[in-house]
Amino acid sequence: MAIESRLHQLVDLAKEKSSDRRRELLRNITDLFFETTPSADSTEHGEFDEVLSRLAMQTAKEARQELSRRFSEAPLAPRGLILQLARDAIEVAAPILQKSTVLTEKDMTSLAEDSSQAHLKALSGRDTVPESVSDAIVRRGDDHTVAALVRNEGARLSRSTFEAVTERAESSPVLQAPLVQRENTPPDLLQDLMTVVESNLRDQIMERFDKIDPDVLEDALAASHARLEARMRADSELEQARNFINAKKLRRQLDGALLAQLLREKKMAHFCAGLAELAGVDMAAAKRAVEHPSIDPLCLICKAGGFERSLFVTLAVLRNAGKGDALRDAREYGRIYDALSDRDAQRAIRFMMLRKNAA
Repeated sequence: MAIESRLHQLVDLAKEKSSDRRRELLRNITDLFFETTPSADSTEHGEFDEVLSRLAMQTAKEARQELSRRFSEAPLAPRGLILQLARDAIEVAAPILQKSTVLTEKDMTSLAEDSSQAHLKALSGRDTVPESVSDAIVRRGDDHTVAALVRNEGARLSRSTFEAVTERAESSPVLQAPLVQRENTPPDLLQDLMTVVESNLRDQIMERFDKIDPDVLEDALAASHARLEARMRADSELEQARNFINAKKLRRQLDGALLAQLLREKKMAHFCAGLAELAGVDMAAAKRAVEHPSIDPLCLICKAGGFERSLFVTLAVLRNAGKGDALRDAREYGRIYDALSDRDAQRAIRFMMLRKNAA
């Protein structure tokens, strides 16, 4: 019996109102498609697309889930049906979004522009994700979705997309580990994260840097330094703070007592400028150390800068004033400071290229 004749006989059965009968009909037409699999440009292929798409709209979600699983890895699956399933509820759409090769780059980009976070996450897990799709996912995705994309080594990320993710990662721990552990994250962007990541991730970055050609590493670190400094220069308040600190330095009034006073008075820009000057690091690093949720970056800078333990503890307590038990926190800060060796602190600072003469 001709394919078209069998197909229309099955379609005639669609007049049945029973959901179970429609599900059986959908399964029979699907079986017929896989038995014969007409060529993509044939009339029969178009017939299957029209019938399956129409029938899928009339069946329960469970039936559409089954349909999605069967067609997700079919290279000649009807295109209209695939696009319809890809925009369905995520329970239906996921197999199509993750596996279907019928979806073109244009299709995936369009889906990424107007689908839910769950749909974006499914797209993020494909064996290959084109740059344009990755760009859309990063623009629209939440941190967990973007983290899933970055973990996928098959996802291609453009330079601008890498930069966008790195800037978000400065304040999002969810994104930091995926970026640090991704094989092709640009070294200068890893450098941007050095002062904001936890110590274990900082160690991983330094291990990566150990394996990079020194000239390439120098260029990468200089690029990071220049980029962060440019962001700092855009802040007029910081420029005023620099001028204030320079004046104090000329009068020989720049010391730990002044830093503590600035923190007590909540003059954070002035404190950052003073910390940068006394510790010999750049302004971006000092600002990040003050704003970071963890005390580790401030500890790292103070240790490498040769600050007394008591000064670091005082600054740490003042920075977190009103957020906990000051006496208990002071003991913990002292323990953290003692646990960090001078050598490790200096090594981290060397890699971070934060000292002013490093540029």
